Amino acid sequence: MKLLSIIIPIYNVEPYVERCIRSLENQDINKKEYEIICVNDGSPDNSQSVVEKMQQEFDNIILINQENQGVSRARNNGIERASGKYILFIDPDDYIDADSLKSVLERADKYDAEVSFLGFTFINKDGSIRSRVFNAEYSSRVRKGIEAYYLSRGDGRTDPDRMWAVLFNREFMNRSNLRYLPDVPFLEDGEFIARILCLTERCIFDGRSFYQRTSRPGSATHSNLFFSNRAIKGFLLAAKNLRSFRDTYPLNEDQKEFLNQPVCKFVLLTLNCALQKPFFNNYFKIRDDLINTNFKKIELKGVVKPYIYYARTYNILPLFFPVNAWLKMIKQKIKKILRQSNAEHN
Repeated sequence: MKLLSIIIPIYNVEPYVERCIRSLENQDINKKEYEIICVNDGSPDNSQSVVEKMQQEFDNIILINQENQGVSRARNNGIERASGKYILFIDPDDYIDADSLKSVLERADKYDAEVSFLGFTFINKDGSIRSRVFNAEYSSRVRKGIEAYYLSRGDGRTDPDRMWAVLFNREFMNRSNLRYLPDVPFLEDGEFIARILCLTERCIFDGRSFYQRTSRPGSATHSNLFFSNRAIKGFLLAAKNLRSFRDTYPLNEDQKEFLNQPVCKFVLLTLNCALQKPFFNNYFKIRDDLINTNFKKIELKGVVKPYIYYARTYNILPLFFPVNAWLKMIKQKIKKILRQSNAEHN
């Protein structure tokens, strides 16, 4: 068994993928001890050629070619091919620190960790550093996944729901049959990590620099497709799958209560997409879809701020929900304008 399988989904990333792979090769463990699995998701550019060229230089690179099926299926196919004790997902426009894998793997072994949250840095397009999140203050002991979920998120903006910069024990993932949910085109990490952390008994924070996360305007989260009908269907599918997992998997009450949070989030994301359209244009149709899938009301037990505020409004006054949301959006825009105005005068 290899120590590590690194999985890279590839689609339209020709300018970035070589930098990513070279960072993975510039490491302090023997190349025979880890594999780099590149899953070409039918990329129309020359990304495949870049990987093939690098295969001639490094013998630990595996290339899987598939028709375009989306990033979730690409990663699932990578998991099925993986043979390492641990799995690390990396996006091809990101990269990792040189000589960093050995210490990460040793620490995971030391604590017998099922999940290891690794430190990351957000880098702007111009190369400047936006923020660093290492979570060193949480690195002193092993925690359950539910506790780690809330510690990592902080205010909800510091550390987003993510599968990148996280090390997973492959046997744990296989034993629990944990895989990505296909056909969730946006925020698929949030659905998957919720199920993983719900079950995780041994989770650690590494507390050091490791992963360099880049900001790319052409990426999915910067796309207007985030508010498309495809996105709406994906968010609703994620909510349904999490609810089904909550209701059918043998979970305790704490685990079930924890899952109410991501279920609520994906229901509210579904509604939020409808509100991005012309006022009320899609809202009633989307709400009918929610009612038809037994989301007439959102389970509130375990739901925290800011979701609890909107969920209560939806449950009590569903017709007021879009008005309330629009008023809050307008209030936020006014605050932003005032901050900009104050900054210009100072």
